[in-house]
Amino acid sequence: DEIFIKSNGSHVRLMFSDILFIEGMGDYVKYVTTGKTYIAHSTLKAAAEKMNSDLFLKVHRSYIVNVEKVLDVTDNSIKINNTVIPVSKSNKAGLRMKLGIA
Repeated sequence: DEIFIKSNGSHVRLMFSDILFIEGMGDYVKYVTTGKTYIAHSTLKAAAEKMNSDLFLKVHRSYIVNVEKVLDVTDNSIKINNTVIPVSKSNKAGLRMKLGIA
């Protein structure tokens, strides 16, 4: 239910329920939570392996989202808080299935 990440020289505990989405940025990963954003030296693939697969889903080559935080779904994107996140064609069916959208 939680993960420790190293950000700014210290280890920070993040609860899965607080994470809105994770964005890959080359050799770094940005964890966006309800209150703060953390940057950690990691790859998106390594971050995905640490996350709860029931709660998180990769929707784009650069994004993993907390499916419980999705507010709006359009053809090629989703909205979490005020952030629009792209959804790739290859991940669209999996997202719709995970959210229970026919």
